[in-house]
Amino acid sequence: MIGIAKWNGLVTNASPYSLPPGAMQRQVNLQCVSPGVLECRPGTAVVTFAATDITTNPVRSAFRYQFGGKPTVVYQDSLGRIFSSDVNGA
Repeated sequence: MIGIAKWNGLVTNASPYSLPPGAMQRQVNLQCVSPGVLECRPGTAVVTFAATDITTNPVRSAFRYQFGGKPTVVYQDSLGRIFSSDVNGA
């Protein structure tokens, strides 16, 4: 396991050869839900959505965020409509 005493953040625009020690260009399987805390993501889980939050069109993009301490998903369908839904079962 790699231990990093000081995490210098996510540096997306820099050359990989000029990154300061403890910095990264990609954040994979990590999340920052609380300020100053970097944690492993818990992995995949089965989730359900309320019937009013579902679109019958293909979903083009989606992302997860914490809102009021609860996991929430925001997604956009192929018509450009934006939906927000609490994640049940997570």
